[in-house]
Amino acid sequence: MKNKADILLHPVRMRIVQALLEEKLTVYQLVKKLGNVPQATMYRQLSTLVDAGLVLVSEERLVRGTPEKIYSVVDEHLRLSPQDIAAYSQEEHLRFFMVYNAHLLMEMQQYLLSRYVENYIEDGFRYGITPLHLSEEEKIEFFDRYRALIGEFVSKKPSPDRKLIKLATTFIPTGD
Repeated sequence: MKNKADILLHPVRMRIVQALLEEKLTVYQLVKKLGNVPQATMYRQLSTLVDAGLVLVSEERLVRGTPEKIYSVVDEHLRLSPQDIAAYSQEEHLRFFMVYNAHLLMEMQQYLLSRYVENYIEDGFRYGITPLHLSEEEKIEFFDRYRALIGEFVSKKPSPDRKLIKLATTFIPTGD
């Protein structure tokens, strides 16, 4: 079986996981939301994610007498553990990062092509690099507070008064 990073960083599976991070969905809803993924491909890629324990069938309901599965992600299984990170070679990490960035570039392109420049500020569109000079203790405190803050806002459920924004993060130590 493939490792977790290979499973997650497949282009279609990454889009499925992103959609399921936003809300629980059926196959039909996923096909509609992703737009260009055939239903057979959707079933195959969902099966891979379910077999790996990254996605699960969280509900089943009857629709016109036919059982319909509703999928959700298993949040705690999505993140790479320190053991996962240590197990991958430099080449694997570079490949994973390239796939991640290709996905991020696709997300950016979809946004930029769907909005007018004058909407960017109002939308909250931002990108940049922020250098942080931290001691080991400050770094631990920063990551603890960052995780707590993100956790507080990730737990907010979709509603009519909330607009989805996506936060992409990359932490790059300098190795000094």
